[in-house]
Amino acid sequence: MKALVSWYAFSNDFAGNEIRTDGPTYQFHQYFFEHDRHLILSSAAPDEDPRLDRLINRLLLDFPGRQIEGRGMRVADPIDMPDIKTKVEALLLSLSEADQIDLFISPGTPAMQVAWYLCHTSLSLPTRLLQTRAPQFTKTKRPELMVVDTERSAVPVSIVIREGLQTKEAKAGTDEYLITSALQPVYDRAAKLAQTDRVTGLIHGASGSGKEHLARYIHRQSHRSAGPFVAVNCSALGDTLLESRLFGYEKGAFTGAEKKTEGFFDAAREGTLFLDEIGDISPYMQQTLLRVLQEGEFTPVGATKSRKTNVRIIAATHRNLRDACEAGQFRWDLLYRLSVAELHLPTLAERGVADKRALIEHFLKTKGKVFKRPKPLKLAPAVWKHLDGYLFPGNVRELENLIESLYVFAGDVAEEADLPGWLLTPSTQGSTFDWQAHEKQLIQRALAYFGGNKSQACKALGYGSINTLTAKIAGYGIETGNN
Repeated sequence: MKALVSWYAFSNDFAGNEIRTDGPTYQFHQYFFEHDRHLILSSAAPDEDPRLDRLINRLLLDFPGRQIEGRGMRVADPIDMPDIKTKVEALLLSLSEADQIDLFISPGTPAMQVAWYLCHTSLSLPTRLLQTRAPQFTKTKRPELMVVDTERSAVPVSIVIREGLQTKEAKAGTDEYLITSALQPVYDRAAKLAQTDRVTGLIHGASGSGKEHLARYIHRQSHRSAGPFVAVNCSALGDTLLESRLFGYEKGAFTGAEKKTEGFFDAAREGTLFLDEIGDISPYMQQTLLRVLQEGEFTPVGATKSRKTNVRIIAATHRNLRDACEAGQFRWDLLYRLSVAELHLPTLAERGVADKRALIEHFLKTKGKVFKRPKPLKLAPAVWKHLDGYLFPGNVRELENLIESLYVFAGDVAEEADLPGWLLTPSTQGSTFDWQAHEKQLIQRALAYFGGNKSQACKALGYGSINTLTAKIAGYGIETGNN
């Protein structure tokens, strides 16, 4: 028997509630499936993931005769690698009589990929690691199947180090969070908010700026600190799934609802419910959530009686909700309910170079412990120069990931050659103070816009002479036509 095992990819296998035919699972069946059996795994509890049922039903409809089964693995934390590894080990051992077990590792979180890799290298089962390359990255514009060669491939190595060390002991070192001088006023306001239990909070901040950490800080400083902290990424869930996950559902409320299930409002009882990316929810969910905030009660899907809530609500968004309200995309009344107390997290660029340097030193120290280095990594002067000039549009998360990457690839001292290409030659506008990089991009955009016509591009750019533009094109090595 030849078996295929994989997680399904929530964001890539679905577009809203619809199955994506360009998603990794569907395309594997379309182009590469030659197996006797496919086990598709979900992080939900058994029989509690209606999306998995829809995915399997669509695959069986479009590819009849195939044996496709779903399996709920009850994974509470999608980055808890030890827990995931324990559960998939048991699953793979139950397939030990198979002649070949292919592990499709492309879908899933990095921790799930690490678990596949570790099981592949330690269980002595007839396993292979498979990945697919999306059509947009191939010459044929069709997906490509790749077998990961564990003898030569370094693909899982950095992930193993970065995710595999996240045991409870390793997490103890990474849980430390540096509150710099630029952040201190925000956290001072958050401490005051924590003491007013009935007041909802709204955190504004760009992706990677630390919104969830600030919400956890409020929870820990409040009298609800002994209760649970439940975080929900609202942008990752469609209306139907978000409603059932937030409020729970009764048995028989919809296809696949085989037993009564509590939602996040119940799970966070006497604690804090953190609604991340609240600005991305639909008008229907905005109205539903407003009713809960106004009345202090909710009704599970399929139920006839409402329940009282006992949670502290903290919401967060990267969007300007007032602009969204002006555009008719968000309800003013919900904004007023959420924003009784607003907190704004500055971007890393807004925090200044002193804050950034303090964070770099902090991560060099804490990541050294996580990566079991005898002494912290040092940065060469050229590296410091690049880090000072780069604005980190991905904020603290991007900076933290970069330091982890340097620990993976650098020796005792990180040199310029150890930096990734995207940092050495930033292509994203607003990611650097390098004026020449911006000027080159503007020239390229103008030439593209005017179809290579230098005269028109020169006027749009405001150069006094076309000779100036011609010289800059040559100096930057920009390819263009002869116009």
